[in-house]
Amino acid sequence: MVTKSSKADLSGGHFTSTTHHTTYDYISPLKLDLAGKHVLVTGAAWEYGVGYATATAFARAGASAIAIADLHGIPDDLAEELKLAAAHAGRPEPVVLSCVVDISKQDSVQTMYETVLKEFNGRLDVLVNNAAHMGPYQPILDVDPDVFWQSWEVNVRGLFNMMRAFLPLLLPRQETSSSTVNGLCTMINVASSGALSARPGSASYRSSKLAVLRLTETLQMEYGDKGLLTYCVNPGAIKTKLSENLPGRLREALPDQPDVAGDTIAWLAAERRDWLAGRYVSCPWNMEELLAKRDEIVEEDKLKIRMVF
Repeated sequence: MVTKSSKADLSGGHFTSTTHHTTYDYISPLKLDLAGKHVLVTGAAWEYGVGYATATAFARAGASAIAIADLHGIPDDLAEELKLAAAHAGRPEPVVLSCVVDISKQDSVQTMYETVLKEFNGRLDVLVNNAAHMGPYQPILDVDPDVFWQSWEVNVRGLFNMMRAFLPLLLPRQETSSSTVNGLCTMINVASSGALSARPGSASYRSSKLAVLRLTETLQMEYGDKGLLTYCVNPGAIKTKLSENLPGRLREALPDQPDVAGDTIAWLAAERRDWLAGRYVSCPWNMEELLAKRDEIVEEDKLKIRMVF
């Protein structure tokens, strides 16, 4: 489904005049070549979630090794489905590594790092930090403090743990010039359009996702000259397991499908676009239109968090 609009809004939903609720030909994984690439996606245990849709897109794009991780592990059938997705797309069967991880715990992340390091022969090209937590909608005075901070423990501390552990594995080796890196050393952090606006009852989730945007921008500033390429993406308004804590009517109205997020993330990772580094990208935007806005984005330094005075 395609939506056309000339209106702007506070969350940038119509930064491109055309938006998509489902995937479309321009970002099709079948047009990408990720052969030889090694990828890690967190939060990938749910068949209809963004993480698994992203892993599927990488499989269909020809990635050679895909690690999928989640708090409670990955069902065996989902790992096999990734191999089938690659075969149906005419791609070689990837190595699929299933991991159990609690990203909020440094020792758990370190254990996964050691597994990935060994199984992927010391190589990782793309890291998609998708795992997240959303608590119930409650006003600040009503919410249990431990429940409130759980979103921060996962969404912010967890992201920090993943950055600390896997950044050295992502960065090009010393003998590789960052100027010659092609589609490597890419970290995509999944945020939310909710980071851009406030809504009563969702302070914990939205504020933590706002922090993800600034962390992403800072990481790019600190390591971009070493070859790192980061993006922060809004996957769209998708009815996933994460959104189960949304009020019923709000959740039922979510219009987007996981494939528009998964395919967009794989498309972003398939080619280095350094001019977009450290910026926010909304997956429902039309990516062809986004590329056409390159000069506008760079010259006006758009798609970054700042206060207007």
